[in-house]
Amino acid sequence: MFIIRHLLLILSLVLLLAGCVPNEFRIDNRTDLNSSQAEELIKDDNRIKGAAALFYEDHLIAGIRVKTFSRFNKRKIATELEKSLKEVYPDLSILVSADSKILTETTKLMLEKEDENVKEDIHELIDLVEEET
Repeated sequence: MFIIRHLLLILSLVLLLAGCVPNEFRIDNRTDLNSSQAEELIKDDNRIKGAAALFYEDHLIAGIRVKTFSRFNKRKIATELEKSLKEVYPDLSILVSADSKILTETTKLMLEKEDENVKEDIHELIDLVEEET
């Protein structure tokens, strides 16, 4: 009986800690634009639990991860966020996607140091999103 209680206690602590994964919001700005408004828009949306956004030349690419109960509306959430970002940054070509592949690739682009390849990779991501829709 004593061992079972300890196992249940340990199991409940593990489950509690597993649910405490921190939200990750990464923004990489390689332009002279102010990215604080984009950061506020993304962080203030309580349906989004993580995001990676890259400002590069005339592009803004953002991959978002929505909370569990919002996953059925992730396209709608991405569309609404994209519309809000276009109002703030009308001169940029903006792409927002809730697809995990886009989030992963955007994070990889943020870590890439060579600027020559970034523009090509951004266009590949845009083509990838257009294929999926």
